[in-house]
Amino acid sequence: MPPIAPLSPALARRLQEIVGPDNLIENGDSLVSLSRDFYWYSPVLRRQLDEKVAAAAVRVSTLEELQRTVAACWREKVPIVARGSGTGNYGQAVPLCGGVVIDMSRFDRILSLSSDGVVRAQPGARMGTIEAEARKAGWEFRCLPSTWVKSTLGGFICGGFGGIGSITWGPIAASGNVKSVTVLSCEENPRLLRFEEGDCRPALHAYGTTGILVEIEMRLAPRSDYAQLAFSSPRWDALLDWTDDTARNPAWHKRLVSQFEWPVPRFFKPLSRFFREDAHVTFVLVEEASADAVIASAVEAGIEEVFRSGLADPAKAPLLTDYTWNHTTLWAMKADPAYTYLQCGYGPDFRGQIESLRRRFPREILINLDWIAHQVKPGSEASGRIVGDPIRVGGLPLVPFISEPRLVEIMDYAASIGIRVGNPHVFTLEGGGDPDLPAKSRLKADLDPTGLLNPGKMATHPVNPFR
Repeated sequence: MPPIAPLSPALARRLQEIVGPDNLIENGDSLVSLSRDFYWYSPVLRRQLDEKVAAAAVRVSTLEELQRTVAACWREKVPIVARGSGTGNYGQAVPLCGGVVIDMSRFDRILSLSSDGVVRAQPGARMGTIEAEARKAGWEFRCLPSTWVKSTLGGFICGGFGGIGSITWGPIAASGNVKSVTVLSCEENPRLLRFEEGDCRPALHAYGTTGILVEIEMRLAPRSDYAQLAFSSPRWDALLDWTDDTARNPAWHKRLVSQFEWPVPRFFKPLSRFFREDAHVTFVLVEEASADAVIASAVEAGIEEVFRSGLADPAKAPLLTDYTWNHTTLWAMKADPAYTYLQCGYGPDFRGQIESLRRRFPREILINLDWIAHQVKPGSEASGRIVGDPIRVGGLPLVPFISEPRLVEIMDYAASIGIRVGNPHVFTLEGGGDPDLPAKSRLKADLDPTGLLNPGKMATHPVNPFR
């Protein structure tokens, strides 16, 4: 890969004319920060990406500024990486080839919130801000990342998968969750294209390689008032059986079900006083009206309730969501920086698969599990709750980093026993085994014919000018 070239004086002047001198950053800590995301969850990515820095960063506030910036970079064939708040874990926002990072965080208006539960917003809008406004109007997000307080909507759409709410509504790409996206092409005269419903999929989880998101419509769920519950047992299998039954019980509307093997709960320092030594823990975020029934079922199964709290509006700590999904990895790394993680989607025999992992790698893998709906009822996109059938079990197991070959050995073994493995230690879309990759490559060919959008992140795309 050629060395990173600075911006030409002509392009620097042009960008200053577009966004103003204060919004063009060509050096210093701000440029380094805007060239980073949370890739450091992976020691492999840390080694590969720590030295990657853009030639410049541009802060845009309007669609016109964005269009003119893209056109100016295209004319000089300068690569472009669009970014939000940088909470992604795969280096999505890291410029591999220098060029210009476009900071979208000021392109952040909530454009509308309809009476039938559709939010239309610019990509830089914070999900926490949207959630607060939606709940005031009787709605809430169907799916949120654990970083929802600071994540931008565009960043989640471009780099996320699922999260809080996915147990009922499925991941981002589940039918009906995203109503439409509008993207900007990377050409001499950038085009705006709007995609609706299933046609959105090639623009989702594409790391900004298939166009730059400029507007998103998402369907919301009816607002619920939730109880935050935690349960504990020294018997892993007993807790797992109860947790799985709870996750699959259609009578209880849930936003989250997660289970953690001991000593993972020990890493959650602000909550540690609620947990017993050597006892595994399950978190449940359930509609307040069903909380007593959930607790009663736990007592009947010999499972202890150890924490209960309502979820205030606006949300205030302690938030159990701050410890789930990849926040679990963050808490583990705070306790011991040697920890990293894997991404696993288990099959119907998830109990047997977990036991096989434990036998093959004794005391090396710490299991944490999340329940998620992966299929939805046809025709239920616009109204009513979409109920997953079946609900599947996934998770982000923790492992101490020994070496890259050891990580590969663990992932290869997991795949050999039928676990769907996404590799979080690569920065390309191909690492996740994306089934929509051919469609994404076709969309990129149309909207980014010279391959300037986040080059290197779609490794199999034939146009990679900076390779």
